[in-house]
Amino acid sequence: MATLHGAPLSPFVRKVIFALETKGIDFDINPITPVAIPEGFEKLSPLKKIPAFEDDLISTADSSVICEYLDQRYPENPIYPQDLVARAKVRWFEEYADTVLLSACGPIFFERFVKVHLMKQESDEQRIQNLIENDIPPVFDYLNEQLSDAGFIVGASLTTADFALGSNLINTMYAGHKIDSERWPKLVAYQQRLFATELFQRRLTSDKAMMAQ
Repeated sequence: MATLHGAPLSPFVRKVIFALETKGIDFDINPITPVAIPEGFEKLSPLKKIPAFEDDLISTADSSVICEYLDQRYPENPIYPQDLVARAKVRWFEEYADTVLLSACGPIFFERFVKVHLMKQESDEQRIQNLIENDIPPVFDYLNEQLSDAGFIVGASLTTADFALGSNLINTMYAGHKIDSERWPKLVAYQQRLFATELFQRRLTSDKAMMAQ
C-alpha cells in the first residue's frame, strides 16, 4: 500500500490526497508536521519538506511530482487534461496556487490556526491585516479574472489546479478569512462549486473530525 507522509492540513499534502482519492488508490497517511520532522526524513524528502510519497515502485517528494507520477501510473480518472493547451494551463494554475496564492494566504492560516491551536501563541493580527490589505487583493483579482461562470479553473473536470487552488482556499476559510463576494464574485462562486463536490465534501468532513480531536 502507498504511504503519504505529511500533515493532512498542509495544502500540499491535501493536494496529493485529492489526487489519490480521485484515482481510487489505497493509501496510509503518516502525519508528519513541518515543525516536527523526524530524524532520517531527508531520505524520503531531501529538502525535508512535506509531502513525501512511497509505494512499491518509488520514493519521492514534492506534491506536483507526486501528482504527475500518479496520473501517469494510473491513467484512469485523469487529473491532467490530454489537450496540450489545457494541460499547460492546469500546470500554470497549479504552480500559481503553490507559490503566489500560498504566499498571500498561507501566513494567515499560520497566524490564526497553527500559532493559536498548535503552538499556543497569539496571532499577529497586524501582519494578517497587512496581508489582507496588500498581498491578497492582487492575487484574488487575477483569479477572479481567469474564472468563468461555470465549471472549474480549466474546463468542466477537476484537475490538480483545482486541488491546489482549493487546498489553499480551504485553509483560508479555516483561518476565518471570508472572500468578499461583491469584489470577487467569480472566485466565491468557484469556491462554492469546489466545496460542493463529493471529493471536497469528504475532505472537509475529515478535516472537521480531525480538528475536533
